[in-house]
Amino acid sequence: MKFNRGNGMKKSLLTGMTGVFLLVAFMILAGCSGEKEEAGVVEQASDKVAGKAAEYLNKPLDAAKKSQAAQNAQNQKLDDVLQEAGN
Repeated sequence: MKFNRGNGMKKSLLTGMTGVFLLVAFMILAGCSGEKEEAGVVEQASDKVAGKAAEYLNKPLDAAKKSQAAQNAQNQKLDDVLQEAGN
């Protein structure tokens, strides 16, 4: 049985984006409830949710970027060793 490593990241990204969509939809619907609220309170709550969602989504992306940078560095070292061995 083969495992595709990319599926976990895709699932977590999809789950995160779905969660963000639902939170934004909830905030919009709550704003239309007929109750009067100050715009500042809604904007503050929306900004807070958006900030946390951005953090949640950026964590796996940052980890992937670090992993790619490490892989690139390893590939460069291997290329250097192969070039030295060929000379």
